[in-house]
Amino acid sequence: MKRLKFNKVNCIGCQLCAQVCSAYKEGEYIPSKARIAIETYYDKGSLKYADHFCILCGICAKNCPTGAITMDDHITVDFDKCTGCGICAEKCPKKVVRIREDKAYICDTCNGDPKCVKTCPQHALTFE
Repeated sequence: MKRLKFNKVNCIGCQLCAQVCSAYKEGEYIPSKARIAIETYYDKGSLKYADHFCILCGICAKNCPTGAITMDDHITVDFDKCTGCGICAEKCPKKVVRIREDKAYICDTCNGDPKCVKTCPQHALTFE
């Protein structure tokens, strides 16, 4: 199964990944609604990175009490079944499941064609 991978050496912190994600998935350029985030920050004078995206571990799907989350080659959330209970968000080891408007939002790798990977100008994100 292919997964997103992040190479911090190539990242310039431009946030295009989050911009394109929110535009493609939500129809607006609001990085806080993106299903991926690459944060850059300084710690004791050194530039650091914190990557926040789904690693397709499947823990959310295993713990979803309504069966709304399924996983094959990518994550799928059935919004008709999702109650927004938040158990998936609590169990996620990467803390990347977001509950908004009583629904769970998780990176689905754009159904196997991640736009963030295609948009990254430095090729810091790959899908392999």
